[in-house]
Amino acid sequence: MKGVVYTGARQCEVREVPAPRPGYDEVLIRVMAAGICGSDLHVYRSADRSDQVRGHEACGVVEKSGPGVIRLKAGDRVAVHHHFGCGVCAECARGETVACSVRHYVVGGNVPGAFAEYLTAPERNCILLPSGAGYEDGAFMACVGGTAFGALRRLGAKAHDCLAVLGLGPVGLSCLLVAKALGLRVIGIDLAPVRVELARQCGADAAVLSSDNDPVEAIHAFSRTGDLSERTGADFVIEASGSAAARSIILPSLRREGKAAILGVGSDEKVINPSDIHGKAATLIGSVVFPLGWMWDLARFMETSGLKFEPAVTHRFPLENAADALQAADETKGGKVIIEPQEEPS
Repeated sequence: MKGVVYTGARQCEVREVPAPRPGYDEVLIRVMAAGICGSDLHVYRSADRSDQVRGHEACGVVEKSGPGVIRLKAGDRVAVHHHFGCGVCAECARGETVACSVRHYVVGGNVPGAFAEYLTAPERNCILLPSGAGYEDGAFMACVGGTAFGALRRLGAKAHDCLAVLGLGPVGLSCLLVAKALGLRVIGIDLAPVRVELARQCGADAAVLSSDNDPVEAIHAFSRTGDLSERTGADFVIEASGSAAARSIILPSLRREGKAAILGVGSDEKVINPSDIHGKAATLIGSVVFPLGWMWDLARFMETSGLKFEPAVTHRFPLENAADALQAADETKGGKVIIEPQEEPS
């Protein structure tokens, strides 16, 4: 079969790789959509060379079941939670496969990835797609969409609350889409005009270009609800860019006793003063991926709310053009880039 491997800094190739076979408790999946994540790009930009097939945001159709599979069958449409884990340690028992310290398997990291025609995965990591969801939606469920859902769940966000999203890349746009489906009022902030416009198309109540506006002032102005409240500042802030500049405005953007989650991976610069957290009685959390069980909850939420992630997709490429897909994800300031390895099975 064909798969994508990285051959050096910002270099990759599509080559013939061994076709996987499902083992015990595993299924073979025909990959229909694979998203390019920021973490894929971190490795793509490095000088890493490996024969490992990359990509971890996988969605497709079950082609074949291995021995021991009891739930899934051929033809089922599934999204794959990309942290496999050992399945038996304390962390895995809580669904926190991302924190497994025994055998931490990561799709596209130390096991073959989603930028290929086929993928194998444990049955427990495969979540049936909601009715009405497309394969692109499933690729979001596998990582970036689930990460957004997990952050809002950890924050305890609810309908009519005010959320500010700092950074409107695929992670930020996913947060926006989930938040709007939950009924929140959302303002997005970014440096790129194309992403600000994309946020508006995705349903943001307001979207602000930070180069032309003071983002803190814009968030405070947006948070005011006329005669209903005199408090200003967002109830919740999600930092999705990883930049020091965005992190520096988290606390100034929050109302007193507000909550913020850091999702973006990037700067190590120390820009947050603990005294400001204390003075505002704020809560600041880190949110990394999401427990396996929450992916079931996300699927149910998508089923009942009609949430779709497809509006955040701006680029689609066939597998043979994976080099162009990775370049587009690396260089553009648009939305999500999706690789489509195969066509719908007949």
